[in-house]
Amino acid sequence: MASGKPILSILSDWYFTSKPFELRRNGELYERLGARFYKKYVPTSGDVITRFRKKKRLKIHQAGRRKALEEHEKQTRTWEWRHLVSAIILQAWAIFAGFTIGAEHFWISTMINLVVNIYPIIVQRFNRARIVLCLGRMRADKSL
Repeated sequence: MASGKPILSILSDWYFTSKPFELRRNGELYERLGARFYKKYVPTSGDVITRFRKKKRLKIHQAGRRKALEEHEKQTRTWEWRHLVSAIILQAWAIFAGFTIGAEHFWISTMINLVVNIYPIIVQRFNRARIVLCLGRMRADKSL
């Protein structure tokens, strides 16, 4: 650890940095896993609900598109972190409940975890991969 960075910061940077397989073909892996479908219909903040409520998630302000995308990329990390912590806690509960209450509690909790936490994590990674690709194109084309 010659850089002097705390180990948690190094692990966080590694985890949240988009991997090459995530960037391949504009996030095709996550699209195949259903990220776009889930993103569209999630009841709290899906594309359909967002349009109905006339809200914009990406706020392009005076600083420009690049700055707005950089800020949104950071926001995806925050949202993903919340779901990751929740997923770990809920899965720990699922395992505990599976041993103490019964296997059906394990399976029910795991399915809930999949819908409530794992798919939102997939959506955030899908969004971040596309943002990273877009920012890369913007850096390559200095005019944007």
